[in-house]
Amino acid sequence: MKTNSTCCGGSTTSCDSNIAELPRYYPRQLITPDDLTLEQNYFRDRMRRHNRLLHGWGVVCGALVCPVTAKDANGVISLQPWQVQVQRGYALGPYGDEIILDCVRTVDLRTSGVSGVTGEPCIDMPDPWCSQVTIPRNSGTLYIAVKYEQSMTRPVRVQPIGCGCDDSSCECSRWHDGYEIGILPCCPDDAAAPPQWGDLFKGDVPSCPDCPPQPWVVLAAVQVESDGSITSVDNCACRRLVASLSPFWWQCSEGDTTVTGVAPAQITAGQAMPVTVSGTNLDPKATYTFGNGIMVDVPAQGAAPLTSVKLNVTPDVTATGSRTLVVVNPDCRTVTFANAITVNAPKAPAVPAGKQIKKKP
Repeated sequence: MKTNSTCCGGSTTSCDSNIAELPRYYPRQLITPDDLTLEQNYFRDRMRRHNRLLHGWGVVCGALVCPVTAKDANGVISLQPWQVQVQRGYALGPYGDEIILDCVRTVDLRTSGVSGVTGEPCIDMPDPWCSQVTIPRNSGTLYIAVKYEQSMTRPVRVQPIGCGCDDSSCECSRWHDGYEIGILPCCPDDAAAPPQWGDLFKGDVPSCPDCPPQPWVVLAAVQVESDGSITSVDNCACRRLVASLSPFWWQCSEGDTTVTGVAPAQITAGQAMPVTVSGTNLDPKATYTFGNGIMVDVPAQGAAPLTSVKLNVTPDVTATGSRTLVVVNPDCRTVTFANAITVNAPKAPAVPAGKQIKKKP
């Protein structure tokens, strides 16, 4: 890890970590906390590197900064001095961490900001043991930003290893994801310009981007006067957005299969007969069926889609009556064509002329 400094303060980066090993477990192994921690860090490091190098960093959705309004007894709405609200949202930090803002947080511009823990109740409560610490602010532009932050939680009692005074009787058993909303005096990426879309798919082999020098994701620029009145909130100034495929989707546009006719419409039971099915977007790989008792064979056809498909149909001698054609396409969509064919009973053999049938007495 290394430390870089900017006009917005120094920061210890974590995207330089390259953990390339993880524990291998085997029977009768003595597992230590270092082994389990190494496994966690291995997958966390991979996730951060994946997010940073493939998805980039910035605001994915939401996280709007809005003025805080108040209504008096006469119904007059005014803006609260020195206060803004950060709405719910999701962002990727410069080091690949996920920043989940699951609560609406009120920020006083005279302070250094607020911290939050993802998953905790959405209540803005001041620390009862500490007084509010304010920072003198002059009129000008302040930048509301957020960064990833972890905190330890769920303390549990542990067995002391000695009798010294330094032995701790409890240890925190969980790491909890959280965030810190800060107030910056400048925009860290003031000179940066987003690339053009067409430039992403041309040029030489790209080099891996450097580790960002600071952990902040800027959300908005707030113009404030010396008396605390907020004159403007710009959610686009210095905000870096990350492309998300979440709102995009598509629907398959293959042409629907239709059946317009079957010829011949009359066939005889017990006799094989070629039948032609006419329609649109017919697929020779589809399943064609007229129901029980009728065997259907699909000979080799042309390439799909077709306007007609030839079938070899052989009904049983008992499969008589009107039949419905059901076409099941390879994508499992079905098409039904009622009264497609009528299977007639086989005709009785004709009696030769001049020959009489003698009846038994």
